[in-house]
Amino acid sequence: MEISECKIGQVSVIRVKGQADVDGHPEKLPQVVHQHLEAGEREFICNLADCTYMDSTGLGELVRSFVEVTDKKGVVKLACVPRRLRDTFTITRLIDVVEIYESEQAALASFGH
Repeated sequence: MEISECKIGQVSVIRVKGQADVDGHPEKLPQVVHQHLEAGEREFICNLADCTYMDSTGLGELVRSFVEVTDKKGVVKLACVPRRLRDTFTITRLIDVVEIYESEQAALASFGH
């Protein structure tokens, strides 16, 4: 799993590429999110367009990141979630907790900046 990140206005955009599974080191995601939180950032988009697979370990790390951000009064929105992952999010009811947008642009616009 690879993570790239950029800042668009006040929003930290984190892009996940590859397999977010036990072998892909999904613990990188909460580490990156934690660094941004320590820097005072509170608005995040996690773009999953290039995430080809996510197992329960990857899902757990995504939830861990979400919990840390919300505990610090921040917001995480997901963008470009592939159908396969969207089905997993529906089954696990994560879809009821996290806002999901069809595009990164739509997620950015939802912050209202």
